[in-house]
Amino acid sequence: ESVLTIGSFDGMHCGHIEIIKELVDKADKNKCPSIVITFNPHPKCILKANANEEWNVLMDINKKLDIFEQYQIDYVWIIPFDEDFAQISAVKFLDSYIMKYFNPTDIIIGYDHHFGHKRKGDVRFLNKKKVLNNFSLHVKDPIKTNNIPVSSTRIRNYLSQNNIENANECLGGEYEVTGIVIKGSGIGREIKFPTANIMPEIEDQLIPAQGVYCVEVFVDGYSYTGMCNIGSRPTFHINGDKTIEVHIITDEELFLYDKSMKIKFKQFIRKEQKYDSAEDLANQLQLDRQECLSN
Repeated sequence: ESVLTIGSFDGMHCGHIEIIKELVDKADKNKCPSIVITFNPHPKCILKANANEEWNVLMDINKKLDIFEQYQIDYVWIIPFDEDFAQISAVKFLDSYIMKYFNPTDIIIGYDHHFGHKRKGDVRFLNKKKVLNNFSLHVKDPIKTNNIPVSSTRIRNYLSQNNIENANECLGGEYEVTGIVIKGSGIGREIKFPTANIMPEIEDQLIPAQGVYCVEVFVDGYSYTGMCNIGSRPTFHINGDKTIEVHIITDEELFLYDKSMKIKFKQFIRKEQKYDSAEDLANQLQLDRQECLSN
């Protein structure tokens, strides 16, 4: 027997956390294991690729596993999602996977969850099947901020509009990007604002919209206040490549090449723009730095 939930849990936002808390609570009361069934890659990565649409995740599977462990989930079944798995019907998934392996006494899902081919495994479907399969169904209502349901789609929209504060409110914490520090052009050092250039570790992660952000940086077990520029550096380049650069606000001399750096986005400061000279940009960066330090 078990208590079970199913989902992609992209971003592990505050709505997802409520499901996880109820799962653990109910499993403890029933004295049986808590089970999470999830998918890797995110189903939409496969389905959107087939439709030639770009899709970016908010969080990778390892971060999700860290959170499941933090909440003391007993077992996580990660299903490798591919085109063949996408063809499995909701009925087959329920009978041949969920009931066969886990025999849940309780299934907990979000109000808008779907599984199975053509997304037919929804609240209505599970309500029809619960008596025959002898499980109780618990449907979690949406968590709302500003009277709008929290969802991964809503968070994506906020991130693509520089609205980092609202994205973080929905997530229940700061949006994170982790990457490896790679060699840059050295322009930042020349204008007294050395930066670490970041290559994201998760290739298909959604990067916030171009602009300057106040961030918290974690590297080598230490945390620092910093400012992050996402963009094409128009003061120095025409149609430059999009980069992620972080200036760490510290007097320490840091050796960062090839190290892993985690960036937590705290506040949007301004849009990226072209300045007439490197000096004008340096003056603006001084103001940005003060704003980061005052928050």
